[in-house]
Amino acid sequence: MTPRKSKTSEILFTLSVRKAFGDVLREEKGLPKEIIKAARATSFKNGELTVKVVGLARAELLMRAGGLIRDINKMLGRRVVWKIKFRGY
Repeated sequence: MTPRKSKTSEILFTLSVRKAFGDVLREEKGLPKEIIKAARATSFKNGELTVKVVGLARAELLMRAGGLIRDINKMLGRRVVWKIKFRGY
């Protein structure tokens, strides 16, 4: 019988991925402050980060998704995020 993974560690890991997204977004060059304020990472599961975005910021972030994924994984030290899903609200 193998020990089960703690729910607390999963939650902390999710929070670290969401924080990394926010940090990378703030460091992104040429990104207006309105776009940074309009995006919020809401969940992370199975390598997919879900981000809620208001208005046209979604299109801008979609174009930058590859670089965001690369920078998030670089910040975390390993390949964790495979995809970012942008949802409007």
